[in-house]
Amino acid sequence: MAEQSRIKKLMKNTGFGLISMAINLIVQFIARTFFVRILGAEYNGINGLFLNILQVLNIAELGFAYSVAYALYKPLQEGDERKISEIMNFLRRVYGVITCVVLIAGTLCIPFLQYLIKEDISTLPFNIHELRIFFAIYLVNTALSYVLSYKRTIITADQKSYLVSNVDYFGNAILYAVQILVLLLWKNYYVYLILMTVKTFLSNVIINFMANKKYPYLKANRTLVLEKAERNSIMKNVGAMFFHKIGTIIVYSTTTIIISAFVGLVDASKYVNYILIVNAVGTFINIIFNALTASVGNLCTTADEEYQYRVFRRVSYVSNFLAVFCFVCYVGLFTPFITIWVGGEMTFDFWTTVAIAASAFVTVIRLTVTTFKNAKGLFVKDWYKPLIEAGLGIALAVVLSFPLGTLGVVLGYMLPNLLIGFPIEVIVLFKSGFKQSNGKIVMQFVRTAGCILLAVLAGGLASYVCSLLGSGILWFVVKLVICIAIGGLSFVLFTFRIEAFKYYVSLVIRLVKKLFGKSETPQNVTQSAEQNTQTANNNENLSTEKESETK
Repeated sequence: MAEQSRIKKLMKNTGFGLISMAINLIVQFIARTFFVRILGAEYNGINGLFLNILQVLNIAELGFAYSVAYALYKPLQEGDERKISEIMNFLRRVYGVITCVVLIAGTLCIPFLQYLIKEDISTLPFNIHELRIFFAIYLVNTALSYVLSYKRTIITADQKSYLVSNVDYFGNAILYAVQILVLLLWKNYYVYLILMTVKTFLSNVIINFMANKKYPYLKANRTLVLEKAERNSIMKNVGAMFFHKIGTIIVYSTTTIIISAFVGLVDASKYVNYILIVNAVGTFINIIFNALTASVGNLCTTADEEYQYRVFRRVSYVSNFLAVFCFVCYVGLFTPFITIWVGGEMTFDFWTTVAIAASAFVTVIRLTVTTFKNAKGLFVKDWYKPLIEAGLGIALAVVLSFPLGTLGVVLGYMLPNLLIGFPIEVIVLFKSGFKQSNGKIVMQFVRTAGCILLAVLAGGLASYVCSLLGSGILWFVVKLVICIAIGGLSFVLFTFRIEAFKYYVSLVIRLVKKLFGKSETPQNVTQSAEQNTQTANNNENLSTEKESETK
């Protein structure tokens, strides 16, 4: 019943998130099209630059949301309202401090903004005073994102992330529509930014209201204080998450800053467009994994390590598929899509495009490992990893930017991500989380290497076939079908014999039978899938034993 409840909540979170996301993304791309064509590449570049600067300032959050969510899993499952209230009161006070820190740190950045743009400021369509005002509005928006936002944490930890997704995505859709109208009527960047801050504040007010309705005891227990021992436990995880936060920010949130400072604002604008596409796809993927995190957190409090590892293998199959599939589509479709969308002058060369696609591949293939590691609270075990990863990343990005431009920046961040960050995470999760042997760790790396090889071969084939075809919307649709076919079929052909594939096929067959009126309950569906995959597991174990005897 517990697994059935987790699956039901996961499907609900994912379903609502997908509907909201679809509406949001359509309007977002339309808004970006108007933005680039009306205001130009330079405004698009500073938009991305400001966003990255303020993401760096978000280091003040220190990973409290993850650490507190982990602390909430058990009391939420047990219905311990007092403990939940104590934890949330602690988070409320912390977020008040964070808001002040972000405002102060952001204000100190204002006098130095011009040094983060390679071009002479006098050659740009805005002056230094306007640049500073633009940033100040962005800063207020970031500070407002913390006001009342701490209650998002309890909703997500309680496996109801679809509520937050609905508010955010539908709010964004309305925002983008109004921003388009503002651009068409007045071409005014000031109003464009002010609308963004209003939306941020109203979204948090709505989510706060929803949390008060669903968890009324939070308001009644506002004076409760978390015990010192438990505060210290959370702070211990926060201390580890601080370093993880540094790594995440440097690896993912400083790329546009480096490109703007060492390559140029126009290249930064191009990169922002590519990343908008990656983030749009990533939003879809993150809906699945964000909804999954709370379910995994619940699983890790109720199931043994062996069963957790089995679930990990199945979830990892999904992230591997998505990584290969997305890489193939990025390599084949980036250039034709951006050409149609904002013009051929906003595209990168082939190798820079491949590097951006490869960076996105690495991000997706790590998702299952980071999801399980965070859900199990293993923040302290690899606290040193992000320092090594981030230090090497920023050093390589700067050094390689001189001979290679944007290509060098992307490679500089990606290589430590793949060669250092990912291996350390796997070892920590398998050793401390699943208690698995070194052989299982090696097999995980072998599977990852196989996915990389498959992505390279399938991506190369997709790119070559697409290069033979013409341009325009109709030809883009043809290329899309080709990339989907190559990305999907190649992965299936590569993995159809493994246990996870058989598990999902069995599950889908039974769900289809139920959909068309067969009398199988969801519980029977899961049990049947478990029985089939258990047979596969026994065969796999027998094969392994035979191999060992042969050796």
